[in-house]
Amino acid sequence: MCGRFVVPDVAAVERAWQIDHQDWRQADTPLFNVAPTACVPILRQLSDGLRALDGARWGLVPAWWKKDAAPTHTFNARSEEAAQKPMWRHAMRHARCLLPARGWYEWSAREQARGAAGKMVKQPWFIHAADSPLLAFAGLWSVWERSKAGPLLSCTILTRAATGNIASIHDRMPVVLEIDQQSDWLNPTSTADRVQELMTHPRTRFDARRVSPRVNNVRNNDPELLAEFAT
Repeated sequence: MCGRFVVPDVAAVERAWQIDHQDWRQADTPLFNVAPTACVPILRQLSDGLRALDGARWGLVPAWWKKDAAPTHTFNARSEEAAQKPMWRHAMRHARCLLPARGWYEWSAREQARGAAGKMVKQPWFIHAADSPLLAFAGLWSVWERSKAGPLLSCTILTRAATGNIASIHDRMPVVLEIDQQSDWLNPTSTADRVQELMTHPRTRFDARRVSPRVNNVRNNDPELLAEFAT
Protein backbone atom coordinates (compact mmCIF):
# COMPACT_ATOMS: atom_id res chain seq x y z
CA MET A 1 0.00 0.00 0.00
CA CYS A 2 0.96 3.66 0.02
CA GLY A 3 -0.39 5.64 2.94
CA ARG A 4 2.09 8.53 3.10
CA PHE A 5 4.21 10.22 0.46
CA VAL A 6 6.23 13.34 -0.30
CA VAL A 7 4.86 15.92 -2.74
CA PRO A 8 7.46 18.04 -4.62
CA ASP A 9 7.23 21.78 -4.97
CA VAL A 10 5.24 23.26 -7.83
CA ALA A 11 8.30 24.56 -9.71
CA ALA A 12 9.82 21.07 -9.84
CA VAL A 13 6.59 19.63 -11.22
CA GLU A 14 6.37 22.35 -13.86
CA ARG A 15 9.93 21.60 -14.99
CA ALA A 16 9.28 17.87 -15.24
CA TRP A 17 5.98 17.83 -17.15
CA GLN A 18 4.21 19.78 -19.85
CA ILE A 19 1.32 21.57 -18.15
CA ASP A 20 -1.23 23.53 -20.16
CA HIS A 21 -3.64 24.43 -17.36
CA GLN A 22 -2.84 24.73 -13.66
CA ASP A 23 -5.22 24.84 -10.72
CA TRP A 24 -2.88 23.52 -8.04
CA ARG A 25 -2.80 26.20 -5.39
CA GLN A 26 -0.47 24.60 -2.85
CA ALA A 27 2.26 26.89 -1.51
CA ASP A 28 5.52 26.57 -3.41
CA THR A 29 7.10 24.27 -0.84
CA PRO A 30 7.26 20.48 -0.72
CA LEU A 31 4.85 18.53 1.48
CA PHE A 32 6.97 16.04 3.37
CA ASN A 33 4.29 13.94 5.05
CA VAL A 34 1.08 13.74 3.05
CA ALA A 35 -1.71 11.53 4.41
CA PRO A 36 -5.02 10.35 2.93
CA THR A 37 -7.82 12.94 2.52
CA ALA A 38 -5.23 15.71 1.96
CA CYS A 39 -5.33 17.76 -1.23
CA VAL A 40 -2.57 16.57 -3.57
CA PRO A 41 -1.57 17.53 -7.13
CA ILE A 42 -2.61 15.30 -10.01
CA LEU A 43 -1.71 15.56 -13.69
CA ARG A 44 -4.46 14.53 -16.08
CA GLN A 45 -5.22 14.81 -19.78
CA LEU A 46 -8.37 16.74 -20.66
CA SER A 47 -10.81 15.95 -23.44
CA ASP A 48 -9.13 18.53 -25.70
CA GLY A 49 -5.78 16.76 -25.32
CA LEU A 50 -4.27 19.41 -23.06
CA ARG A 51 -2.78 18.56 -19.68
CA ALA A 52 -3.96 20.01 -16.39
CA LEU A 53 -2.34 20.09 -12.96
CA ASP A 54 -5.13 20.13 -10.39
CA GLY A 55 -5.54 19.67 -6.65
CA ALA A 56 -7.53 16.57 -5.72
CA ARG A 57 -8.65 14.89 -2.52
CA TRP A 58 -6.49 11.82 -1.89
CA GLY A 59 -9.18 9.20 -1.48
CA LEU A 60 -11.37 8.58 -4.51
CA VAL A 61 -15.10 9.22 -4.43
CA PRO A 62 -16.80 7.71 -7.51
CA ALA A 63 -19.27 9.82 -9.45
CA TRP A 64 -22.14 7.47 -8.54
CA TRP A 65 -21.59 7.80 -4.76
CA LYS A 66 -24.91 8.65 -3.04
CA LYS A 67 -24.02 8.99 0.65
CA ASP A 68 -23.25 12.36 2.21
CA ALA A 69 -19.92 11.15 3.65
CA ALA A 70 -17.11 10.08 1.33
CA PRO A 71 -16.10 6.40 1.34
CA THR A 72 -13.17 5.33 3.49
CA HIS A 73 -9.99 3.47 2.50
CA THR A 74 -10.11 4.51 -1.16
CA PHE A 75 -6.66 6.15 -1.23
CA ASN A 76 -5.17 2.98 -2.79
CA ALA A 77 -6.55 0.69 -5.51
CA ARG A 78 -5.10 -2.75 -6.20
CA SER A 79 -4.00 -2.77 -9.84
CA GLU A 80 -4.74 -6.48 -10.17
CA GLU A 81 -8.49 -5.94 -9.69
CA ALA A 82 -9.11 -2.28 -10.52
CA ALA A 83 -10.52 -2.99 -14.00
CA GLN A 84 -13.28 -5.18 -12.53
CA LYS A 85 -14.19 -3.49 -9.23
CA PRO A 86 -17.15 -1.05 -9.41
CA MET A 87 -15.26 1.49 -7.31
CA TRP A 88 -12.48 1.81 -9.91
CA ARG A 89 -13.49 0.42 -13.29
CA HIS A 90 -14.94 3.59 -14.85
CA ALA A 91 -11.85 5.59 -13.91
CA MET A 92 -9.60 2.81 -15.19
CA ARG A 93 -11.18 3.20 -18.62
CA HIS A 94 -11.63 6.96 -18.81
CA ALA A 95 -9.95 8.87 -15.95
CA ARG A 96 -6.31 7.99 -15.35
CA CYS A 97 -3.83 10.44 -13.86
CA LEU A 98 -0.31 10.82 -12.50
CA LEU A 99 0.55 11.86 -8.96
CA PRO A 100 3.96 13.61 -8.80
CA ALA A 101 6.05 12.46 -5.83
CA ARG A 102 9.57 12.48 -4.48
CA GLY A 103 8.98 9.13 -2.85
CA TRP A 104 6.83 7.39 -0.27
CA TYR A 105 7.02 6.01 3.26
CA GLU A 106 6.54 2.43 4.30
CA TRP A 107 6.76 0.68 7.66
CA SER A 108 8.60 -2.59 8.20
CA ALA A 109 6.97 -5.09 10.52
CA ARG A 110 10.33 -6.86 10.83
CA GLU A 111 12.13 -3.93 12.45
CA GLN A 112 11.38 -1.68 15.35
CA ALA A 113 12.49 1.80 16.32
CA ARG A 114 12.02 3.87 19.46
CA GLY A 115 9.40 6.56 19.02
CA ALA A 116 9.19 9.99 20.63
CA ALA A 117 7.43 8.64 23.73
CA GLY A 118 9.99 5.87 24.15
CA LYS A 119 7.62 3.22 22.82
CA MET A 120 8.89 0.71 20.25
CA VAL A 121 7.15 1.13 16.88
CA LYS A 122 7.53 -0.22 13.35
CA GLN A 123 10.60 1.15 11.58
CA PRO A 124 9.62 3.64 8.83
CA TRP A 125 11.52 3.79 5.53
CA PHE A 126 11.61 6.43 2.82
CA ILE A 127 11.51 4.84 -0.63
CA HIS A 128 12.69 6.88 -3.58
CA ALA A 129 14.87 6.76 -6.72
CA ALA A 130 18.38 8.18 -6.40
CA ASP A 131 18.59 8.68 -10.17
CA SER A 132 15.22 10.43 -10.45
CA PRO A 133 14.23 13.29 -8.11
CA LEU A 134 10.61 13.01 -9.22
CA LEU A 135 8.45 9.92 -9.55
CA ALA A 136 5.04 9.51 -11.15
CA PHE A 137 2.51 7.30 -9.37
CA ALA A 138 -0.17 5.80 -11.60
CA GLY A 139 -3.51 7.08 -10.35
CA LEU A 140 -7.20 7.37 -11.07
CA TRP A 141 -9.46 10.39 -10.67
CA SER A 142 -13.15 11.13 -10.37
CA VAL A 143 -15.49 14.09 -9.94
CA TRP A 144 -18.23 13.71 -7.33
CA GLU A 145 -21.20 16.04 -7.70
CA ARG A 146 -22.08 16.55 -4.04
CA SER A 147 -25.67 17.36 -3.14
CA LYS A 148 -24.79 19.95 -0.47
CA ALA A 149 -21.57 21.39 -1.89
CA GLY A 150 -19.71 21.94 -5.13
CA PRO A 151 -18.07 19.19 -7.21
CA LEU A 152 -15.16 17.36 -5.59
CA LEU A 153 -12.15 16.16 -7.60
CA SER A 154 -10.59 13.11 -5.95
CA CYS A 155 -7.95 10.50 -6.73
CA THR A 156 -6.38 7.22 -5.73
CA ILE A 157 -2.95 5.60 -6.16
CA LEU A 158 -2.72 2.22 -7.87
CA THR A 159 -0.61 -0.39 -6.09
CA ARG A 160 1.02 -3.69 -7.01
CA ALA A 161 3.06 -6.45 -5.39
CA ALA A 162 6.39 -5.11 -4.17
CA THR A 163 9.54 -6.13 -6.02
CA GLY A 164 13.27 -6.27 -5.37
CA ASN A 165 14.60 -4.81 -2.15
CA ILE A 166 11.27 -3.10 -1.46
CA ALA A 167 9.60 -6.46 -0.88
CA SER A 168 11.63 -6.93 2.30
CA ILE A 169 10.05 -3.77 3.73
CA HIS A 170 6.43 -4.21 2.67
CA ASP A 171 4.52 -6.51 0.34
CA ARG A 172 2.83 -3.70 -1.64
CA MET A 173 4.09 -0.62 -3.45
CA PRO A 174 2.71 2.10 -5.75
CA VAL A 175 2.69 1.58 -9.51
CA VAL A 176 5.46 3.98 -10.59
CA LEU A 177 5.55 4.73 -14.30
CA GLU A 178 8.67 5.37 -16.35
CA ILE A 179 8.88 8.57 -18.41
CA ASP A 180 8.17 6.75 -21.68
CA GLN A 181 5.03 5.14 -20.19
CA GLN A 182 3.34 8.24 -18.87
CA SER A 183 1.78 9.59 -22.07
CA ASP A 184 0.02 6.31 -22.80
CA TRP A 185 -1.24 6.15 -19.22
CA LEU A 186 -2.77 9.63 -19.43
CA ASN A 187 -4.22 9.08 -22.91
CA PRO A 188 -7.91 8.13 -22.48
CA THR A 189 -7.86 6.31 -25.82
CA SER A 190 -5.18 3.81 -24.76
CA THR A 191 -6.49 0.26 -25.01
CA ALA A 192 -7.26 -1.87 -21.99
CA ASP A 193 -4.41 -4.19 -22.99
CA ARG A 194 -1.94 -1.27 -23.08
CA VAL A 195 -3.12 -0.01 -19.69
CA GLN A 196 -2.69 -3.47 -18.22
CA GLU A 197 0.79 -3.72 -19.73
CA LEU A 198 1.80 -0.43 -18.12
CA MET A 199 0.70 -1.65 -14.70
CA THR A 200 2.44 -4.99 -15.18
CA HIS A 201 5.79 -3.55 -16.26
CA PRO A 202 6.37 -0.27 -14.39
CA ARG A 203 9.56 0.99 -12.78
CA THR A 204 11.00 -1.51 -10.31
CA ARG A 205 14.35 0.08 -9.29
CA PHE A 206 14.25 2.01 -6.04
CA ASP A 207 16.41 3.07 -3.12
CA ALA A 208 15.35 3.05 0.52
CA ARG A 209 16.61 4.38 3.81
CA ARG A 210 15.43 4.23 7.39
CA VAL A 211 13.88 7.47 8.61
CA SER A 212 12.76 8.80 11.96
CA PRO A 213 9.52 7.59 13.61
CA ARG A 214 8.59 11.28 13.66
CA VAL A 215 6.95 10.57 10.32
CA ASN A 216 4.28 8.62 12.23
CA ASN A 217 2.76 11.94 13.29
CA VAL A 218 1.17 13.59 10.27
CA ARG A 219 1.58 17.00 11.90
CA ASN A 220 5.33 16.70 11.37
CA ASN A 221 6.11 18.16 7.95
CA ASP A 222 9.74 19.15 7.48
CA PRO A 223 12.75 18.06 5.37
CA GLU A 224 14.38 16.37 8.37
CA LEU A 225 11.84 13.57 7.94
CA LEU A 226 13.86 12.39 4.92
CA ALA A 227 17.17 12.18 6.77
CA GLU A 228 18.86 8.84 7.42
CA PHE A 229 17.81 7.52 10.83
CA ALA A 230 20.55 6.01 12.97
CA THR A 231 19.24 2.87 14.63
